[in-house]
Amino acid sequence: MEEAHDFDEKGCIALLLILMVICVPLSAALAAEVIAYFGEVGGEVSVRKANPETTMQAQVGMFLDAGDTVKTGEGGYASIIFQDDGSRVKLGANSQLTLNATRREQRLEKSSFLETGKLWAKVTKKKGSLFQIKTPTSVASVKGTKFILEEKQWGETWLWVLDESVFLSNDSEEKEVKEGQKGKATKEKIEIEDLQKDDLPLEPGRHELIFYLQKGGESALQKELHIELEKK
Repeated sequence: MEEAHDFDEKGCIALLLILMVICVPLSAALAAEVIAYFGEVGGEVSVRKANPETTMQAQVGMFLDAGDTVKTGEGGYASIIFQDDGSRVKLGANSQLTLNATRREQRLEKSSFLETGKLWAKVTKKKGSLFQIKTPTSVASVKGTKFILEEKQWGETWLWVLDESVFLSNDSEEKEVKEGQKGKATKEKIEIEDLQKDDLPLEPGRHELIFYLQKGGESALQKELHIELEKK
């Protein structure tokens, strides 16, 4: 009976060790902070996962964790939707964005890093929320707005503000760029100017043009012609 008791005890210890080996990696995977997902993907788009470190092809609906890096190739684009409030950023071609966020109860304080390229942002207005996009040159801080941000290869950040305002800062100063204005920042200075006609970059993805065709008088049948274009 004593030998059987020793066997049962040793067997339980062995089983416990096996479960620990299985559960530790599983718990680490479950501990990853899911902060966003892909709403739209076109062309060449890859994701470098932070934990575990691996690179994979992006797909619509794929979850993104804090620390993941999204990279688009020539002609590629990707729409990223944050899971707490539906705020969205869309990357254009040849862009690289590392997602970072800290959870504060039911909201995420978002502070991502645009290494290079261009993004379109639509930020949900929410009291007490933080939304920042950092670049090698500057920081764009917003509270409920639409804007476009581009990091040039020569070390200059361009900002187009479409709604409300964005605070653009570098190592030495901070300026508010308002709706209808464009900001240009280097590490040394920030310049602001009014947006000019046809100055806005066209967001990548599918766009639909609608033409109305009518022949005859007011009672004539009107037809619609839909043309879909894809901007990359």
